[in-house]
Amino acid sequence: MRTKYIVLLLSYIAALMFTLIYLLIYIRQPSFGFNILIVASVIFAVISIPYGYFDEREIKRVYEAERRISDFLRDIAEYTTFGMPISESIVRASSSDYGSLSEEVKRVAALISWGVPVEDAMVDFGKKFHSQDIERAGTIIIRAAESGSNISDVMGMVSEFTSQMQLLRNAKFSEMKNYTAVMMISFGVFLFVILVLDLDFLPQLGTSTGASGLGFLNGANVDAIKNVFNIGMIMQGGGSGILSGVLRDGRVASGFFLAGILVLVSLVILLGVGAI
Repeated sequence: MRTKYIVLLLSYIAALMFTLIYLLIYIRQPSFGFNILIVASVIFAVISIPYGYFDEREIKRVYEAERRISDFLRDIAEYTTFGMPISESIVRASSSDYGSLSEEVKRVAALISWGVPVEDAMVDFGKKFHSQDIERAGTIIIRAAESGSNISDVMGMVSEFTSQMQLLRNAKFSEMKNYTAVMMISFGVFLFVILVLDLDFLPQLGTSTGASGLGFLNGANVDAIKNVFNIGMIMQGGGSGILSGVLRDGRVASGFFLAGILVLVSLVILLGVGAI
């Protein structure tokens, strides 16, 4: 969690440095020109790509932990079926591999081995993941330890319920990937159309004569229309990326990485073909 915000701070610093360098170049060489679209696009990409990348890594760790919580509960249920106390069951289960959840399980097992009661050892279980599913599992284990009866049945039912919820979430993610693919295709089509307008259609309109009824489109007007189209393409890229994150898991931050990539790609293409 701290790494993500450190990266965000460094990204802000990098964006500020880029802006200052760009301004210095413009002040020393006014002919270089000052394009607010370039500055805004680079700032957005510099901030969103690193932050989005580390946020995505962190979310993957959380999702893996949520996916493995059912295995952890199932192991506890199996151990307690044979009459093993829940404290000993957790210690035994800590020797298994639960992916990103393993560190948290081992921490709890170490506390129990030192004589800390299960109820106290599980208080902060999963809080570093900021996941309601994991924290809820810890609460259920605490309640089961306090009751001392039917622990195996409770753990088994909760494990099965958690597995079913994960299956539903995976199905949703798979469906959202299709929507993301559709948005990428639509972005590609939009990009192609804008390039055709910028490079072929609008220049021809600018050279139209008054007899054609389009003579009002002088060079300045054509440039203004180009700028509008270019801004629209940059916004389309950023909006498509952010929307993909919202559709995937309801978080705007989940779309920052893709949004930054699309904005950067749009900017590079526009610069490459001389549209900006």
